[in-house]
Amino acid sequence: MKKEEIRELIAKAQAKDAKALDKLVNSHVDLVWSVVHRFKTMGGDLDDLFQVGCIGLLKAIDGFNPAFDTTLTTYAVPLIIGEIKAYLRSLTPVKVSRQIKMNAYKIAIAKDELTKELGKEPTVKELAKATELEEEHVILALNAPTQATSLDYSEGDDAPLFERLVDTDEKIFDERVVLKELVGEIGKKEQTLIYLRYDLGLTQSEVAKRLSMNQVAVSRLEKKILKELKVKMS
Repeated sequence: MKKEEIRELIAKAQAKDAKALDKLVNSHVDLVWSVVHRFKTMGGDLDDLFQVGCIGLLKAIDGFNPAFDTTLTTYAVPLIIGEIKAYLRSLTPVKVSRQIKMNAYKIAIAKDELTKELGKEPTVKELAKATELEEEHVILALNAPTQATSLDYSEGDDAPLFERLVDTDEKIFDERVVLKELVGEIGKKEQTLIYLRYDLGLTQSEVAKRLSMNQVAVSRLEKKILKELKVKMS
């Protein structure tokens, strides 16, 4: 299909047109399989990996924006890879790279600066150039569901976020999943604060400088966020 036709189908699919979505998915089945075969030696049933890869494709279709200045194929591949890797990690848990989290923060800063400078949302290529990262890494960071916070990170006197919100005898996997989802639902500013405090381990004063706030305001907002999350977790 031509680039214009694909973008037209994406717009329809994002508007909940089932036929357009089916056509897009069917036309990119080979793409999903090509990614799946990269992981055939890493365990997991290939059919299961294909289904997981399709989730990544659907996320790419839903999140694609013409302003990204890239093709759906280029945009979808890292998301398909990300879904498959996450699935394989669930089979054999491993520590998530801290570098991925640092890239996400680096991109977030660059995105804010470029938006002010250009007067529009920067494209993937512009973000890649500004951060000196590969476009694939930029796309992954823009779509990473866990970039906002780490539930286990702790530094100094600060307890991990999970321990701040859940009683010790209630620490079970399902609640960690729920907390991650809840953090993903709060505002961008609030997510950034939680990320800086509990993922990077910055002090409230350091966070205040990054967010152009004073330390008192950061403290109040942090307490407000934790209180709201705790209520939703109860």
